[in-house]
Amino acid sequence: MSQGANSHGQLGLGFESELCMTPQRVTRCSFSAPLVRCIRGGGGHVLILDTNGRVHACGWNNRGQLGLDSTEECHNEFKMIPTEYFGVMERSAIRDFYNVFKIIPKFQEVPVDIISCGWDISGAITVTKRLFVWGSNAFQQLGICQRGFMAVRRPMPVKLPREELVERISFGLRHCAVLTQDNKIYVFGRLRIMDPPPIELDITATCLHRCNTVKIQAHNPNELRIVSLSSGQNHMLLKCVDLSESGGGSTKRILALGDNKFGQCNAFQFEENVRQLAVGWTHNAAVLRNNEILLWGRNCYGQLGIGSISEQKAIPTPLSLKLPDDQTPGRVHMGAEHGLLRTTAGDVYTWGWNEHGNCGNNSTENV
Repeated sequence: MSQGANSHGQLGLGFESELCMTPQRVTRCSFSAPLVRCIRGGGGHVLILDTNGRVHACGWNNRGQLGLDSTEECHNEFKMIPTEYFGVMERSAIRDFYNVFKIIPKFQEVPVDIISCGWDISGAITVTKRLFVWGSNAFQQLGICQRGFMAVRRPMPVKLPREELVERISFGLRHCAVLTQDNKIYVFGRLRIMDPPPIELDITATCLHRCNTVKIQAHNPNELRIVSLSSGQNHMLLKCVDLSESGGGSTKRILALGDNKFGQCNAFQFEENVRQLAVGWTHNAAVLRNNEILLWGRNCYGQLGIGSISEQKAIPTPLSLKLPDDQTPGRVHMGAEHGLLRTTAGDVYTWGWNEHGNCGNNSTENV
């Protein structure tokens, strides 16, 4: 099911329209609905990852962000990105991934494990922990020099120093942030780091593939470990494990980098461990181990879900999102200026900016 803006065919319905105010069934697609594992949305495009490690794309393609090696401006139906674009690996590695023993070719195409979308850029991490990116490179956000690479229309491998393996990838408006297996972050493109930066981090300007790159790591890796990252328009949140004697391996602490115009870059230490971070354009959500959902940042469209729009347009400290007593949060997702929550019972709640029917409630009034 899909709803919201569809001016580039990003809902995968087979046509383009200004908006769809209620959920529409996606019937013509390159994947089987029960096999959908993950859905990610960009500025006008959508990627879907299935349980076989294949990636499907539709929507806006002006910068090649669909990865289909196509020059068409838009695709209004989902198409699978050719699996050979992500390389091949030997039989034993495939067997380790699926944890099954079966007859397979000596060399097999590499399944994708993680996908991510930015405004007009996309990325994937394979099961072999290799990074692929495609789409706009106008600000060197693909991690390569611009010359000859203003846009890349099919997945392109990006090598990190010392062949470091990749754990997470996250995109903002003009930046790409990559978390490696040894807990370092590389930032490509444009992300203005606040001055002064958090004292817990060492931040170094470097160069990779003739591209200006920012390297971020814990100042004392024996006391702090970065385990996850999430990007907004011009900011980034880091989920950290506190390895100090007092921290005892907790994940109550988050760090923040970037623009803080709406308080979206304020960092906190919560009372409970952080289970999930979700980041919108200028607002954030943290789901704690006790199932409390905390939101902060910009609230000019009601995107914090607190039942009102803030006159000052920003909430710099976390407020709790209220759910019915019989509902437990499963997963929270942040759009540019709206939010979506799926409960463990399968119910879906939406709120915030609704100009294009983003909230799926048959209205264009903000929720």
